[in-house]
Amino acid sequence: MNFIEVKDMSKIYGSGDNEVRANDQINFKIKQGELTVIVGASGAGKSTLLNILGGMDTNTHGDILVSGKNISKYNDRERTTYRRTGLGFVFQFYNLVPNLTALENGELASEIVKNALNPADTLKKLD
Repeated sequence: MNFIEVKDMSKIYGSGDNEVRANDQINFKIKQGELTVIVGASGAGKSTLLNILGGMDTNTHGDILVSGKNISKYNDRERTTYRRTGLGFVFQFYNLVPNLTALENGELASEIVKNALNPADTLKKLD
């Protein structure tokens, strides 16, 4: 079974003469445990795709199945739950609270998740 399946997915910004297609009818499948690398020129739509897969943005057309669930049909609340409980993000510096330590940022994030991993134990694994 595929872990991720993207079917005829498009993300379109603007309309008419101002229409920009960040992703245009893309299709791919990723099996669980499969290493996948997304490459392309600047502006090719890599970040747009990752934001959609991560539930931070929505696609304009097509379907996105993650573990058999069509996340492209999720409403705002369902996407929030998906982000909170269904996956993990490694953000760059802009999503960290700058006056907190790495541990404190981890502790802050763990307060909004049921059954969160222990932040101190998680940081030790990164050494």
